[in-house]
Amino acid sequence: MTRFIRILTLALLLGAAPLAAAQPPSQAQIDRLLEVMRARETLDAVIPQVQASQQQMVAQMTAGQELDAEERSKINRVIEITNARLAETLTWETMEPIYHDIYARTFTGEDVDAMIEFYASPAGQKTLEKMPQLMQNTMQAMQQLVMPVLQQLEQEIAAELGG
Repeated sequence: MTRFIRILTLALLLGAAPLAAAQPPSQAQIDRLLEVMRARETLDAVIPQVQASQQQMVAQMTAGQELDAEERSKINRVIEITNARLAETLTWETMEPIYHDIYARTFTGEDVDAMIEFYASPAGQKTLEKMPQLMQNTMQAMQQLVMPVLQQLEQEIAAELGG
């Protein structure tokens, strides 16, 4: 019986080992990761890119249309309001707890330590330097991909409505 208990105890300990290793990251680990990833600076850089992307999308949507001054003014007001809302919404105070929650639910403490090590390295810092350009290029590529679909949708809606 004693041998059975030892084997059972050993099996339980071995089974629990992966669980112990997969501990969620601590608040301090996530804080350090966000610091080395320059998350706050990245967020600050994203807002103007999103706003510029919105301007480009509106320009593409209205390309070839004869808009008078009043129509252009209305569009510009909507863009200004949207830009202000984005700037109010995408603050560090709003996003930091969201980042913490996402990283805590997604990664283990070990994962976060590995990311800290990478992003603190020269290669990681170079990656971070290139990230805004990567995001801008991605957004432009997505716009080019999605714009024909949106234009087709606009035409189909107009056709359905008899316009």
